Amino acid sequence: MTREEKLEWLRSLPQETISPQQLAKVDGGDPYSYNIAAKEGKLELPHIWRGRNLRIWKDTVIKLIGG
Repeated sequence: MTREEKLEWLRSLPQETISPQQLAKVDGGDPYSYNIAAKEGKLELPHIWRGRNLRIWKDTVIKLIGG
């Protein structure tokens, strides 16, 4: 997936946050590792917990990928 395709896909998502699985799709890595990093306070992306589900702010990821 090219950078432009990643940005287009992220922008097409209706919600303001993305899941670790969606982040892994555009950034690589293992979704579980994002959960562990967030639990340990080491995830440097703005995020929130909705119950036991990690959600990462989509706008920040778009800015990082977009330059």
